[in-house]
Amino acid sequence: LSIMAIVTMTIFFRTEMHRDSVTHGGIYVGALFYGVVVIMFNGLAEISMVVSRLPVFYKQRGYLFYPPWAFALPAWILKIPLTFVEVAVWVFLTYYVIGFDPYIGRFIAAVGRDMTVALTFGSFVIANLFAMSGFVLSKDSIKKWWIWGFWISPMMYGQNAMVNNEFLGNNWKHVLPNSTEPLGVEVLKSRGYFTESYWYWIGVVALIGYTLVFNFG
Repeated sequence: LSIMAIVTMTIFFRTEMHRDSVTHGGIYVGALFYGVVVIMFNGLAEISMVVSRLPVFYKQRGYLFYPPWAFALPAWILKIPLTFVEVAVWVFLTYYVIGFDPYIGRFIAAVGRDMTVALTFGSFVIANLFAMSGFVLSKDSIKKWWIWGFWISPMMYGQNAMVNNEFLGNNWKHVLPNSTEPLGVEVLKSRGYFTESYWYWIGVVALIGYTLVFNFG
């Protein structure tokens, strides 16, 4: 993760990152999306560890030793500190080097029993989450019969929360010539993202909800 963060720092270096047009804003959106992708792929290794524990779980569940939530809760709690450390490493290494909004308030701001099936299905689901996150395909570009995939994608909520947090900040409030809206709002609209600030909190609540559903559902 640290190596990927260093590579990202060299690609999106702040001296080469400007805030003078919607195109520049699109580069920042790409940097935010890449951060979400890296963290998600970093968690893909969890699939093999979860599947390796399933035979013991199913055997003990069959003997009525404990319910499923008792199996999931300890593992989930133990992974919380590690997740915070991983995210902190990524943020501390990339945030200011890339040149995101420097204000401190924003800075703080089981699939199958078989390993092959789990990894195959997991990869398919992740590919769809990427496509429906709002970055690869904007909300306006998704067909009506497939729009439900956009609304159920955890990445969509995470990505919208992150771009809201960045582009509604002070660094993006200046208005370009021949425009009546702040540059940050123009960037959000150009990519089909929501422009209301409350979408940050909608994203936070949605991700907490998905965490509970995926671990205890």
